[in-house]
Amino acid sequence: MLKIIGAATLAALALAPAASAQKSADDRAQVEDIVVTGRKSGVPMWIVRGDTTTLVLVGTIEGVSKTTYWDPGALTDALRKADRVVFPQSHVFTANLFSAIGWIAKWNAMGSLPKGQSLSAIAGPGAMRRLAALRAKGAVRGDYDRRHPLHLGRDLRERAAGDIKFGRGADDYVRRAIKEYKLTLVPIEKSKAKPLVKDLFASTPQQHLPCLEASIAMAEAGPAAVQARSDAWAARRVPEVLASPVDKFEAVCWPTAEIIEPGSELIGEMKQMLAEPQVTMAVLTLRSLAEPGGVLDGLAAAGFDIQGPAWK
Repeated sequence: MLKIIGAATLAALALAPAASAQKSADDRAQVEDIVVTGRKSGVPMWIVRGDTTTLVLVGTIEGVSKTTYWDPGALTDALRKADRVVFPQSHVFTANLFSAIGWIAKWNAMGSLPKGQSLSAIAGPGAMRRLAALRAKGAVRGDYDRRHPLHLGRDLRERAAGDIKFGRGADDYVRRAIKEYKLTLVPIEKSKAKPLVKDLFASTPQQHLPCLEASIAMAEAGPAAVQARSDAWAARRVPEVLASPVDKFEAVCWPTAEIIEPGSELIGEMKQMLAEPQVTMAVLTLRSLAEPGGVLDGLAAAGFDIQGPAWK
């Protein structure tokens, strides 16, 4: 994680005890201010108090409907008070143009199972019955028995939303606010795309069956569930969001299932931020924050004071 280290003059060192006491008082006042406004927020947001600093945790989801109203006011207030913003789960993947072109061609070719193979041979009768029922409703493509589970799963996910249009989520709002308010963004980690893509193409279709199962459940639930999850997020009904069949897709499907760090690693990162003097806003997926054994459970178990919506 980025540490901001500044040089101190002799005069500043001489005044350090008084300045430290004043800063602690200011931090406490700032925490109270954020907590009060956070209760009005249309975004699941938690304020975690350390001994000398504050950590603001923002829970985001993919798929916020344009018809879902959420108030960004408290989020804006918290942003203005933050010394830095971090996206711990974000990565920038780099690759040269020729590699990318080759991967796209390979991805497209992967969409259909190899000759002689069928989905019914690996997915089991239960999943195939559910797919047949979805086909009867026009919710899945006709050649589903020949499709790779990951490709079919992503197609089911897109169809499940129906006519719902998606708008800006909290993560997009924060990214724009960083530029508008000239906030400090902790550099996002850069990684080579090759290992991630290599693992995908080395995987077997069977490894992506959990993704297919999640997408079938999402397709069965349909647009009403997509909208209900979006509305529950804005109303900060966190357990309802996590219980939605729509929410499980990102947790088990490539690439997000491969990119998101284990909860224990994220908890360690958040504890480190609480040991540093800056007021930090961390933007993470709602599931990684609020799932059993997630970041909020880990920080609560460590004795940190957490203010925000109920997460279980």
